[in-house]
Amino acid sequence: MISIKVPCSSANIGPGFDVIGLALSEWLEVQINLDDGASADAPYNCRITYEGLGEGEVPLEPDHNLITQTALYVLRCHEQRSFPAKTHVHIINPIPLGRGLGSSGAAVVAGVALGSTVGKLDLNKDRILDFCLMIERHPDNVAAALYGGFVGSYLKELNPEDMKRKEIPLAEVLPEPQGGEDTGLRPPIPPKDIGKHIRFPWAKEIKCIAIIPDFEVSTAKARSVLPTTYEKSDVIYNLQRVALLTTALGQSPPNAEMIYDGMQDKIHQPYRKTLIPGLTEILQSVTPASHPGLLGICLSGAGPTILALATDNFEHIATHLIDQFKKENISCTWKLLEPAYDGLTITDSSATRSAPQALTYASAGVSIDSGNELVTSIKAAVKSTKRPGADAEIGGFGGAFDFEAAGYTEPPILIQAIDGIGTKLKIAFAMNDFSTVGIDLVAMNVNDLVVQGAEPLTFMDYYACSQLEIPDAVSFVQGVAKGCVESGCALVGGETAEMPGMYQGKEFDAAGAATGALKKGKKVLPYTDAMKEGDVLLGLASNGPHSNGYSLIRKVIERAGLSFQDKAPWDQSQSVGQSLLLPTRIYVKSLLAAVTQDLLLGMAHITGGGLEDNIPRMLPKTLAAEVDASTWDVPPVLKWLKKSGVISDREFARTWNTGLGMVIVVEESKVDAAIDVLRSEGEKVCRIGRLMKYAGEGVVLSKAEGWNS
Repeated sequence: MISIKVPCSSANIGPGFDVIGLALSEWLEVQINLDDGASADAPYNCRITYEGLGEGEVPLEPDHNLITQTALYVLRCHEQRSFPAKTHVHIINPIPLGRGLGSSGAAVVAGVALGSTVGKLDLNKDRILDFCLMIERHPDNVAAALYGGFVGSYLKELNPEDMKRKEIPLAEVLPEPQGGEDTGLRPPIPPKDIGKHIRFPWAKEIKCIAIIPDFEVSTAKARSVLPTTYEKSDVIYNLQRVALLTTALGQSPPNAEMIYDGMQDKIHQPYRKTLIPGLTEILQSVTPASHPGLLGICLSGAGPTILALATDNFEHIATHLIDQFKKENISCTWKLLEPAYDGLTITDSSATRSAPQALTYASAGVSIDSGNELVTSIKAAVKSTKRPGADAEIGGFGGAFDFEAAGYTEPPILIQAIDGIGTKLKIAFAMNDFSTVGIDLVAMNVNDLVVQGAEPLTFMDYYACSQLEIPDAVSFVQGVAKGCVESGCALVGGETAEMPGMYQGKEFDAAGAATGALKKGKKVLPYTDAMKEGDVLLGLASNGPHSNGYSLIRKVIERAGLSFQDKAPWDQSQSVGQSLLLPTRIYVKSLLAAVTQDLLLGMAHITGGGLEDNIPRMLPKTLAAEVDASTWDVPPVLKWLKKSGVISDREFARTWNTGLGMVIVVEESKVDAAIDVLRSEGEKVCRIGRLMKYAGEGVVLSKAEGWNS
């Protein structure tokens, strides 16, 4: 069997002129069997079967079906009257015809490829384009479907003789049957080099949301509403946008404002609003400000499908647009598509059946070479984490640690922690900045070790992705190494896993595990038996939300109509994304200095669950924490999130750290000494409350009015 696949969602995006097209990942497939289909007397030696959208409506006569009719034209240009005997053509079409997703252009490409294949003509893609342009005069759709990706194209000026052939009416190229197979026997052969194309860069993080209404707009009808002349200013407007768009869509991170402006159109869309109810209002109802993650929106080709380009927040954007169509009593479906870079592909399984192609791990999407390249690229960063007991060399099967070399002359108590980064990674993806989230990963682990009095010794990370992007992975591991240096532990190993199909695009997930130790004779903190009413609570300042509550943070940012590239309302010196990627503070060295002097009774790392859930974890069941919320400063970012999200005081105290990364219990007699040690290590310390008898609540919070100012 021979299989022809064409990306059938090729659509021009934004400004008119039929100049640029985008091939998207929805595929029209034509399967060919040359020995099991048509009887000797079948029309044109061809039997057609069909599955997919439009089944039952698509003509199955070879001279009426667009794909086989096009193939017949190609064959007859090469003096072949019909298909080879017993040709069975099976068409699989998942894309709706007449919905503005370039399905007719894809069908023409498939038809020319079908004629070239069964006629053994071996037409290259440039010559296939010539044949396509004899039938489909708009080069954007066919060039995108043929070559794949984000394509610009144009028609060349031809000599007068060739111009006559190029302008032959479609009815003469693909004539209707007139009582016999001789119809169209000598069709006009296309000139050479009718069109030219170029593939533009496309930023990998950009995906396409296709909103497909349940009605059709025929190409003829869509073209009939267009004027014969345009205002000069409108033409200039579109030319400016095309020039912007072809560059902006290749930049990473994408510039949402430039892409949104670049996708505006005054040549096609304004005139098609009469064909598509509510079109103007629907297109204007979403912007990068109102829907973070959105880059731009336009009518796809002739319509009525709408294309929205975005990097994030896909379902929310799609749901909003579908709801807008519902106001016009129109139902829609939606698809999330990516560029199809291969374009037309032709495979012959019968030719390889006896000698299957040798498969490799790389052909399945996993590159061993990329993994080796990553290891080489991060060796210097890993080496920087060397400490007594561990040489921080990677490449073996595991990490080793020598306790004696680290100063542990007797068997210590081992303390272990494991954690991840969470949805803060979503912001790193949006900003294409992975330099700080590795620090977060280390911090979330080593801060959990130190509250038990343990010295962090080793760290190991796990990095899982669809396809290894070396620069991103290196940036991430360099951040992990920085966190290890800051906390005094060695990065002794890690695991990188490429898992195509588990993750999408550039997305990855990461987790880490840390091991710490207590010298023999030391008790694991907290010392709950020694705690009593009146013991003092100290708080160590955080520098923001650290690595918790980011699902709610993204919700607040979205509702406020901000993108991560916008200036932060709480800090005009940086963007929203830059501010939110500030890494978690690592408190290890300052707290170990206090632990060494036996100044602390207990510590709570304020992570998910905030003050309400984490402080009680270090207390005996008989005691509670009385906390005065007026005694410390809340970071501006957290104040803004609380106010903008209309977050209640209780929700605020159990979601984010409210400005305290650590809360410590200290005896009254040791408070001054503890504060002196911690401040000498660079911490901002506040006396925030005391322990009291438990009376039903683990944390009794007072004077939170300042949170709302």
